[in-house]
Amino acid sequence: MMAEVGDADVEDVRQKTLRELHAQFFEMVPIRRMKWKSEVTESSELGPDVQRLVLQATVTSPLCQKYPPCLTYQKTFMKQFLHLLERFDVEICDEVYEQYTELLSQEEEEDDTLCYKTYQLPCGSPVSLQESVHLISQGTTGLSTWQAAQHLAEWSFENSHIYENRTVLELGSGLGLTGISICKQCKPTQYHFTDCHPQVIFLLAKNIELNLADGKSFLTSQHSPSRKKDVSIMKKIRRQLSLNAEAMINELGDIVEVCMSPTTPPPGEQEGIIQELLNDLADFELSTGVWNRDSELPYGTLKKDPRVSLSKLDWGQPNQELLSRLSADIILGADLVYDASIISDLVPLLKSLLTHQTLSTAPAPVAYVACTVRSEDIRDHFLYSLGKEDLKYEVVAPPCERIFHYDRSVPIEIVKIYA
Repeated sequence: MMAEVGDADVEDVRQKTLRELHAQFFEMVPIRRMKWKSEVTESSELGPDVQRLVLQATVTSPLCQKYPPCLTYQKTFMKQFLHLLERFDVEICDEVYEQYTELLSQEEEEDDTLCYKTYQLPCGSPVSLQESVHLISQGTTGLSTWQAAQHLAEWSFENSHIYENRTVLELGSGLGLTGISICKQCKPTQYHFTDCHPQVIFLLAKNIELNLADGKSFLTSQHSPSRKKDVSIMKKIRRQLSLNAEAMINELGDIVEVCMSPTTPPPGEQEGIIQELLNDLADFELSTGVWNRDSELPYGTLKKDPRVSLSKLDWGQPNQELLSRLSADIILGADLVYDASIISDLVPLLKSLLTHQTLSTAPAPVAYVACTVRSEDIRDHFLYSLGKEDLKYEVVAPPCERIFHYDRSVPIEIVKIYA
């Protein structure tokens, strides 16, 4: 005989379902792939009270006010929610119509090319990142969080023991999801974030400040010259990103609908904006109120927590003094091998890092690289290049638990590499 489900059990299931919806919404899971569990989509469960709970978990959540997803995404979510309610022919509460109307009244701006995605960690702590809605922006893949970064973070949560009393160096940190998540969840002794693209480094620094320095991004003084410069740079990055939104994705199948900003200048002005941005954005831009910047090297440590560092690392011509500073027990990387042309710089760098030990008694360094296998030829070329440099490798078991909501249709492998 089937056990009766009590009110407390129903409430528990409902809250779990709403938490899942909340997580998907703030990760900006493509609407077409968003999973609406039956506990919410049963017509008998879609009364006005549940509708208000859905709004509170998403578009009217305090988190949405503080770190909002893309405006277009919010509109499309509400449109889908309305379609769901109409399909089940339930009474739609006034708040749903009011919220949708409010969103529709807001105009797209160039700010919409950069938005926030928020990821919930197992420890309960959120990670909010400012990202680009474009997969490839400004000639770099680093302005968006890729699946391999989420996969590597999930694997790290299940293998947190490897970070205990260890210094970690991350290559190609991008916008910081993997590193910030590990710093919050796994508590390594020291964590070195690195990248090489100036705009990526600028946004990475802001995301580190936001999540690891009590949100003291852009400094504390609203009127300080440093803050004004940061705001100016951010606006120019956003405006330049809006210039690249040439492809319209009207069905929101894979990301979100990308629209040209009404303030987008004509093509003749674009070069001027790019040059203006390059003039303002130094090769290694850090806020002096938040970071201790090295006087000679492109390296800085977080004032609030000197165990966290950020540096510009050129794989092709690495500064040897900087490499010495970045000596680590564990080297991490996610989606580093997306182009065969990168391998000739990456593999020698890995060999240098894995064979450099400051203490003879210290454990040998080891690297973990998460590779999205879009092309088996590129993956095989990477593994072959490791062998040519006398580096050993093995593919480790993937994470068991699914924490984040990324597309898992393309296989991702985590390769352990050692000398």
